[in-house]
Amino acid sequence: MTQARPKMIPTSAVRTERYELRRLKEKLERLFCTLEEALEIEASDSFNTFSPSIDLRESTDEVVILIELPGVKPEDISLSVTANDICIEGEKKHSAHTTKAISHFCCERQYGKFSRRINLRWSININETRAELREGTLTVFMPKLVDRRGKSIKIPIENKE
Repeated sequence: MTQARPKMIPTSAVRTERYELRRLKEKLERLFCTLEEALEIEASDSFNTFSPSIDLRESTDEVVILIELPGVKPEDISLSVTANDICIEGEKKHSAHTTKAISHFCCERQYGKFSRRINLRWSININETRAELREGTLTVFMPKLVDRRGKSIKIPIENKE
């Protein structure tokens, strides 16, 4: 009976596998650290905070974001836009006309501070961005900049002889 001989793996292949495993381990450690930080932030900020629902649509001329904010007044909303993102923050306060309840059977509406940051992948004309609040929906209109990348322009050549 003959014994099976172990296959010889080149040492360079073993080093490459170890290197790749070490890189994978480091990436997973960073991922778990990031997840833990996110969970800690979410746990500390989650009481009396929420993220409003949005719709985002694009046309040839502009990008429009619709944000559901029923019961929120314009003065309770902060809206800022940069070349990279748009940030909507504010607070939805409890209505003043509610009487003290003996008990709550159901409480699904959200109150408290809200925040939503949306990354923009379009070139936006920041100076012409406008927003309006109508019937509990904040609509943000962001006109697109004309993208000149990939456009061919004929350059005149001067004769300097």
